[in-house]
Amino acid sequence: MLVLASSSPRRRELLTQWGYLFNLVGGNVSETVPQGLAPEEAVMEIAGRKALKGWENWRRQTGSSSDVVLGADTLVVFNGTMLGKPLNEKDAWNMLSALSGKTHQVMTGIALVDAITMAEEEKGYLTWVEVTTVVFKEISGREIEDYISTGEPMDKAAGYGIQGKAEMFVDHIVGSLTNVIGLPRELLEQKLQDRGILPG
Repeated sequence: MLVLASSSPRRRELLTQWGYLFNLVGGNVSETVPQGLAPEEAVMEIAGRKALKGWENWRRQTGSSSDVVLGADTLVVFNGTMLGKPLNEKDAWNMLSALSGKTHQVMTGIALVDAITMAEEEKGYLTWVEVTTVVFKEISGREIEDYISTGEPMDKAAGYGIQGKAEMFVDHIVGSLTNVIGLPRELLEQKLQDRGILPG
């Protein structure tokens, strides 16, 4: 059985849309990473922490060690700087203003934990990162203000959700769209299939 260690409604929605049956488990962890860690490494590290915490919690709740626990973390990188969730509306405005007319990368780290990874992987989990390039149109200050007034930016990395009203800011993407939302579908489905987990 698949177990999602995430509080993200977007990840739950994606797995449901793709036809997976899954359980939820808490996987809250510190998202602080050592300074100097590359963004790709940072996002995999946090995903791994979430998956391991979820594995611990799931085993404690159910006694089962035959399930696969999925942890994920998404961050945005712009000009070499990692952008998290905005602290407030001003921070959201600054982020969106900086991204206007520019290119940035969305990175999602994925980690899977099961009895096999606990036995065979050095860190206890299998992990990888998917990178999607996103190019924004030029957006006006008024458009940014209108978007912020919806409240949508406040719980999203870099202050926008491509699956919501911010879709109008996007000129084009290179790579996986679902990765920008929170889970890269293609490789994740393959890795789950390797573990006998199929939709339906």
